[in-house]
Amino acid sequence: MTAAIIFIGTAKYKEFFDGYYEGIIKNFLTNTSKTIFAFTDNPQDPIFAKPNVITKKIEHLQWPFITLYRFKFMRSICDELLKFDNIFFIDADLWAVETITENDLPLDKELIGVQHPGFINKIGTFETDTRSHANIFDGYYDVNSYRQGCFWGGKSEEVVKMIQQLDSLVDDDLKKGIVAVWHDESHMNKYFLLHPNKVHTVNAGFAQPQHGYDHIRQNFPTKFVHLHKEQKEFPRFSGVR
Repeated sequence: MTAAIIFIGTAKYKEFFDGYYEGIIKNFLTNTSKTIFAFTDNPQDPIFAKPNVITKKIEHLQWPFITLYRFKFMRSICDELLKFDNIFFIDADLWAVETITENDLPLDKELIGVQHPGFINKIGTFETDTRSHANIFDGYYDVNSYRQGCFWGGKSEEVVKMIQQLDSLVDDDLKKGIVAVWHDESHMNKYFLLHPNKVHTVNAGFAQPQHGYDHIRQNFPTKFVHLHKEQKEFPRFSGVR
């Protein structure tokens, strides 16, 4: 088995790569051949000079565009991604801290998402602006699961199809001056709602926040830890709406 892992880290976010890399190589899909595609504004930084790492140059963009454009970044290398059996996007600050074997993930499923730890047994913050392609009011959907955009993937052909479609929909929204409430995560959730039979949702232990959320630790084994970041140091969750 082969897997492409997508890392996006510009400005200060690239500093997460050492721990990210160690966790992926040591703990994630331990019997799979992995290649990390690192999108960064400084591909010459020695932090990326590691085996099985391919750097891709992108410009640093202000929030929310650095996250909203992640489908665009990935779309630029779709031909390379299709050479792998599976593709996974994993946030720069989401570190694999425990062993995740091939049996821990449903690799036979077309798409995989992770339950958002903040919305267990409650409705998530789906896009409700009917002008956006990400809105949930254009049909009848099962909204019992809200997935976090920090970890998703699946079979390469299905993931590439998703990347291409969502990049186009994001661009179309932007032409109308619309940015979905949770940016790329909103569009990802809508896509999963549209294709429920293709999606398997893993538990919130695959997106455990570093601080708080003790109820997640008590109920699910911690596989990935989402690192705590100070808002002043790592600006996010603000911008064009």
